[in-house]
Amino acid sequence: MTKIVNLSNMADSNADERRALILQAAYSTFVSYGFKRTTMDDIARAVGLSRPALYIHFRNKPDIFRGLMLAMMEETRLRVCECLNQDLPLRNRLALALHEGIIVPHRKILETAHGAELFDTSQEFAADLFLAWMKVVEAEIALALNRATEAKLITIPSDLSADIVASLLIDAIQGMKSRRQDIEEVAEAIPHLLALALGALLPD
Repeated sequence: MTKIVNLSNMADSNADERRALILQAAYSTFVSYGFKRTTMDDIARAVGLSRPALYIHFRNKPDIFRGLMLAMMEETRLRVCECLNQDLPLRNRLALALHEGIIVPHRKILETAHGAELFDTSQEFAADLFLAWMKVVEAEIALALNRATEAKLITIPSDLSADIVASLLIDAIQGMKSRRQDIEEVAEAIPHLLALALGALLPD
């Protein structure tokens, strides 16, 4: 029997792989030189493409930056899900998920030579994606709280919901980030926040 090869799918797969390589090269370039100093030529050289070939996949430097943010969001979502699916007490799972979803990405960027600039860049070109990032983490936390409610591990009052509790947790952490500035202090405070929140949701 003749095997039919779907050339369209193969082309899509190759394009996705090429985009992934470009994003990897862009991340290395951004953290080495900063967003402003990095040029499309720098990224093209880093990935081994000509500049015209690079423009086939991305319109410009902000487009690459947004693509990088989206890729990081998906990687973060998967790690958050892994944390929430571990065989651990709810409080530990939530602490791990919030650490992976919020602290680790911030720490990863802040520890680079141009971390502050990259955060400013995210606000300039990808503020909507940053908010979406928090919404992704919030949605996974809400799902975990719903499951815990179904398993009778916690009781959420009738005037609240898992979505509201998850949103309040994220808002509280965002507030701590604004007030404390140091991400390590926020990391230390998250378990205390969860102890307070979950303590109020324990079944009678």
